[in-house]
Amino acid sequence: MARRRLLSGRLALVAPCFAAMACATSPAVRRATIISDADKAAKAALEGENKLDAAKIPARTFAVVPFSVAETDTVLKPLGYGLADLLMNDLAKSPELRLVERVRTDAMLRELSLVDEGIVDPRQAPRVGRLVGARRILIGNATRADGNTVRLSARVVDVIGGTVQDLVSADAPLDRVIDAEKALALLVFERLGITLTPAQRQRIEQRQTTQLAALVAYGRGVQAEAKGDATGATAAFEDAARLESRLLAREESLDRKLEDVERRAEELADRDAKLRAVREQLEHAAGEHRAALERIARLTTQEAKEAIVAQVV
Repeated sequence: MARRRLLSGRLALVAPCFAAMACATSPAVRRATIISDADKAAKAALEGENKLDAAKIPARTFAVVPFSVAETDTVLKPLGYGLADLLMNDLAKSPELRLVERVRTDAMLRELSLVDEGIVDPRQAPRVGRLVGARRILIGNATRADGNTVRLSARVVDVIGGTVQDLVSADAPLDRVIDAEKALALLVFERLGITLTPAQRQRIEQRQTTQLAALVAYGRGVQAEAKGDATGATAAFEDAARLESRLLAREESLDRKLEDVERRAEELADRDAKLRAVREQLEHAAGEHRAALERIARLTTQEAKEAIVAQVV
């Protein structure tokens, strides 16, 4: 079944979080080391800021920062971090862009005290881009639109010219917010003039998860990591993995039940086909019997005698 085949990719949401730490004794310790190294690099970049030459930044370099979200929205806030991270991963599927690692961008935002509020003013973006080595930087926000709909909006800022590319946005129901992220990724590629191959588009459109709770937990992990909290990030990523595993188990159980229902439906359909065939044979025989009776009824007495004599002779 197609449904079963899709399930194999569901755990891709959290797998990258642990792949880099497979050989470490403690994921939290490993993550803390990565964060510490990024902090040192961010401090060094700030110290040498006056010596940076933005013109030397490669044209294909691209950075994504977390979506800005109203502080009062406790569900959308972590999603702003998680969805931006998923968007970055989708944009990286085209070789036309070289994405700056999130850990580097997070470290710089911490140094500039922007990790909580994010970049809400496009005029802040060029400095961040120069410091992390990105020619262009995507900034955006996540808001609740009508009812339970979430809107993701994004703009792309050129680090050298300071120009801001037109705003693009995508909407989706909260429980299908991953659809908005996918639509936004394709819109960004379109606005950047990047043509995707069918294989690249297929990889981008693949949904990492459809479970809101797992996505929120993942976002909390990204948010904690952005704040430099290695322990909190590890715990949140593990929580996301557990939630996704439970969903996978439930859906596999549902798949087995659906397969059983389909099997029974096929058996009933086969039985119905056989009954229809028998019914058609009976109706055909009955028709021939009625036709024979009608022929007999039309015979005169003399014709009947001759017919009987012919049968005897």
